[in-house]
Amino acid sequence: MKTHTPSAGGIQPAGPGSAEAAAQALQHACELQRNGLYAEAEGEYERLLAAFPDASPLHYNLGLMLYAQQRYGESLEHYLQAMDGAGDDPDLLYNLGLCLKKCGRTADSAMVYEEMLRLAPRDVDGLYSLAGCLRELHDYQRAEAVLGRLLALKPDHRPAAGSLAYLLHLQGRLAESCAAYLRLLELDPENRTARHMVAALRGDRLATAADDYVRSVFNGYADGFEASLVQDLGYRVPAELRRGVDLFAGRGRRYAHLLDLGCGTGLVGTAFADICACLTGVDIAEEMIARSREKGIYDHLAVSGIMPFLVAAESRYDLVTLADVLIYLGDPEPVLAAIQAVTTDDAVLCFSIEVAGTATYRLQPTGRFAHSPGHIAGIAGRTGWTVCRSEPIRLRREGDGWIGGMLFFLLKAGSGQPVMGPLP
Repeated sequence: MKTHTPSAGGIQPAGPGSAEAAAQALQHACELQRNGLYAEAEGEYERLLAAFPDASPLHYNLGLMLYAQQRYGESLEHYLQAMDGAGDDPDLLYNLGLCLKKCGRTADSAMVYEEMLRLAPRDVDGLYSLAGCLRELHDYQRAEAVLGRLLALKPDHRPAAGSLAYLLHLQGRLAESCAAYLRLLELDPENRTARHMVAALRGDRLATAADDYVRSVFNGYADGFEASLVQDLGYRVPAELRRGVDLFAGRGRRYAHLLDLGCGTGLVGTAFADICACLTGVDIAEEMIARSREKGIYDHLAVSGIMPFLVAAESRYDLVTLADVLIYLGDPEPVLAAIQAVTTDDAVLCFSIEVAGTATYRLQPTGRFAHSPGHIAGIAGRTGWTVCRSEPIRLRREGDGWIGGMLFFLLKAGSGQPVMGPLP
C-alpha cells in the first residue's frame, strides 16, 4: 500500500505556540502507528482531530491505520474526509480505491483508480489495481488494455503477466493464455501456478495440483469468494451433501466429529453444524481459514494440506466431507486411504467430483481434475470404502453452461449398511 506520514504543515494551528505542540503530537501519533500501537495512536489522532477537524493528513493517516486493522468502513469515512483537502493526491486516491474495493464497491473503486491515473498515468500499482477491478466487473477488454499499458511500462511485472494469462483464460483464448503463462515462467521459473496451467492447457497428465498452486488460487479468491460462488454461480454442493447424508444415514443421526477437508469459507460447516457435536476444518489457504473463523462454526481450524493433516491426525472422525476438493487431486486414492485410517467404523464420507469421460481422471484446460465415476468406485473398494449412493449434480455455472458432477456417499466396508441407489 502506498503510504506517507503527514506533517504538521497540513494542520492549521489555532494560536501562537500551537504549531510546535501539534507537530510533536503528530510525530508521536505517527511513531505509535509505525510500531503497531494502534489503540494509542488512534487516541492521539482523535485528540488532534478534535482541535483540527478538517486536517486532511490526520484523516488520511487514520484511514491507513484503520485499513490495516481491517476496519474498512471506518477507514473509508476518513479517506473521504481527507479528500476534501487533498483530492488531487495520487497516494490518497490509490488507498481510497483499495478501501472501496474491500467495502465491496468495485465499480466505485475502478472510478477512483481512473482518476488517480489521470494524475499519475505511469503508476504501475494503480494500473494493476484498476485492471483487477475491471476484470471483476467482467470488462475484460478494458482490463486487458490496462494490463497492456502496465506491461509496456514494466515488462517484467510478474503479477501483471499472471493476471493477463488468467484474463485470457477467462475469455476462452486458451492458446494465448498458454503463451502468456509461458512468458510468466520466463520471468518466474518457479511459479507453480504457471506450471500447472501450462500443463492443463497442453493436456499433460499430472497426479495432483501443487500445493502452492492451490494455496495461491484460494488466497486470491478469499475476498468475495462465497458471494460469487453461491449467488453468481448457483453453487449448492454443501446443501446437497447434507441432503444426501440425511437421506441415506437418517435425519435423526447426529455425529460426534465432522472433518471438513478443504473447508474454504465454511459453507459445509454451516450446512452440517446442527447435527455435529464438534467440527474441524482444514484448508491450505490461510485466507480461507480466516473467513471460516469469522463464522464461529468450527471448534478447530487448521491451515494445512490434506495429506499432512491426515498423517498427523490424532482424533477420530465419524463424518468427513470434501466439497469440490478432489478437483485438485488427480489421484484420490492416497487421500481416501488416509481418511479410512482416521475414521470410526461407522463413519460417513461424502464428496463431489467433476465427471470425466475417460477411464480414470484427466487434467482439464480449466486447471481442475475430472474423474470417472467408475474409477472412483474402484478406488473406494481398494481403500476400504463402499459407495452407498451416488447422484449426478450441476455443480456450478461456468460460462454459458453448467459444470456436470457427481456426489458420492461412502461407508466403511463391512459396516453393515446396505448399498443404496441414486438419491431421489
